[in-house]
Amino acid sequence: MNMRFGSVCSGIEAVSVAWEPLGMSPAWFSETEKFPSAVLQYHWPYVRNLGDMAEIPAMITENLADALDILVGGTPCQAFSIAGLRNGLDDERGKLTLSFVELANVIDSVRAANGEQPSIIVWENVPGVLSSKDNAFGCFLAGLAGEDEPLQPSGKKWTNSGYVSGP
Repeated sequence: MNMRFGSVCSGIEAVSVAWEPLGMSPAWFSETEKFPSAVLQYHWPYVRNLGDMAEIPAMITENLADALDILVGGTPCQAFSIAGLRNGLDDERGKLTLSFVELANVIDSVRAANGEQPSIIVWENVPGVLSSKDNAFGCFLAGLAGEDEPLQPSGKKWTNSGYVSGP
């Protein structure tokens, strides 16, 4: 399997360690913190660190970064964690969840214009995102599925698994 991926909120990049033996390769990272960026540069000097993920959609639109097969990331959890204040999408870190959606949509738009299949999206976060006061998970899913309003869980709360199809 020869697939290329972009990683946001990359940290020290555990996904590359896991996926490279499977034939997948990182094409770009997005990390702003100093220590993880140094780790990325040391272990993957040939992979560009694009920095702030909120700037990547414009880079992709302008052909300065590739619209890859896979987008992977774990946006900051502090806004959703039950150990924190749980400010959800009102927290600057929580807003990165919506930046992730914007990036995914731009990637798919560019891929569609090039006659390519939509990308595979892999996103992880803490369980608290499923029960945030502002339905952040419903907003996340709606953005990916092309809906204008946040999706609602089929029961009283979001389950730990499932899928949503969009346009």
